[in-house]
Amino acid sequence: MFLIDDLLSLPVSGIKFVLRTLQQVAEEQYTDTAPGKRRLLELQLALESGEISEQEYVRQEADILRELREIENRKRRMAGAEPEEAPAVNALSSCRLATTRPAMRDRA
Repeated sequence: MFLIDDLLSLPVSGIKFVLRTLQQVAEEQYTDTAPGKRRLLELQLALESGEISEQEYVRQEADILRELREIENRKRRMAGAEPEEAPAVNALSSCRLATTRPAMRDRA
């Protein structure tokens, strides 16, 4: 009798396993900061090579940092913690820009 029950419930168990695995993979991708950090590094390299202007760098950097902050807040919510307040983007970008400008002048 238990063998028949196991055979009948096998498709349901398999579907549950697949759905759990898909959920885990989706959560990992939803909370992965590596692509954003990679884009930030590529953006820095583009600025240093002169491919983009400082204004374009600041604009794109702010977008990437906003996305990274959203991902970190997602992680916090999933863990049951309160999300952090976002710092002012302009202050953060101008601070980062101020640190890159002297290095750019030294190379010129």
